Amino acid sequence: HNTATTNTSSVTLTPSEPTLSCTTNPMPAVAGIATFAGCKMSTAGTYTLTATDGTLTSAVSNSFTIT
Repeated sequence: HNTATTNTSSVTLTPSEPTLSCTTNPMPAVAGIATFAGCKMSTAGTYTLTATDGTLTSAVSNSFTIT
């Protein structure tokens, strides 16, 4: 993965299913990295997250399981 170190756009995390709540979403990137805190999924299950900013190519996480 290449980091766009000059990127400061707002990045949004979107789950594959239920509701995701974070302290701040979207989150502005700093030196190409957006760090999210306090994120919670509403329902147990297996999901992915998609990060988008409207300009760069979207990124999809590996799947993860909430129990």
